[in-house]
Amino acid sequence: MAIFPRLVTILLFLSAAGCARTYQARYVDTSDFLSDYSILKEDRDDDALLSYWKQGADWSHYKKIIVAPVLIRKTKDSGLNDRPQIESSRLKELFEYRVREALKKDFKLVTKPGPDTLRVQLAITDAETSTLLLDQFTTLYPSARASSLLKHLVLGTESFVGKASIERKVTDSTTGELLMASADCRAGGKTLAGSFNDWDDVEQAYLYWAQQLSYQLCEKAGNPNCQAPDDSLFGF
Repeated sequence: MAIFPRLVTILLFLSAAGCARTYQARYVDTSDFLSDYSILKEDRDDDALLSYWKQGADWSHYKKIIVAPVLIRKTKDSGLNDRPQIESSRLKELFEYRVREALKKDFKLVTKPGPDTLRVQLAITDAETSTLLLDQFTTLYPSARASSLLKHLVLGTESFVGKASIERKVTDSTTGELLMASADCRAGGKTLAGSFNDWDDVEQAYLYWAQQLSYQLCEKAGNPNCQAPDDSLFGF
């Protein structure tokens, strides 16, 4: 009779070790970064929770990208409201670095507008750290893990994990025409990797979003060998 509890423990441990570092949350609060949120649509496959893509846009002639400095546009209940300015500045620098590193694989990064140039603008709207000891406890202890999984099913996020939200827009750099806009939220998974860094879930979300944007724009431009974002970064 003691075998079953041990098996449950092993399965929960493997589940914690094998799930994605971050996953898309169930909903996202929006800020005032975008001028019109009514154009955003829900539930697009492999996209942000809310997104807009201009129908009929010709992406093939865009070869360059201007990456504007990342902004902070905090939502009403943002976890950044109680954080010092230095942390917001660090998050802006990190997110911009991730985006630039991802985009430069398929596009030339420039600073001047042109007919073959896109402008990418990004805003951080929320960022919440994980609660380290409780996050580790609910990752490894079977009954606490089960409770965390139940919370995920009901509310869309697990217990004591970090969470991040952003908004994005892509425009033609010369005309200002809006080509893409989105709002998204990602939360941390129950993994051992990064479990000693309370900002890890936020940082992993930035990495995913940078890869996602790079892949989407690469695909739209018709470039070969576009690399999809790695949504299965396993933590052991």
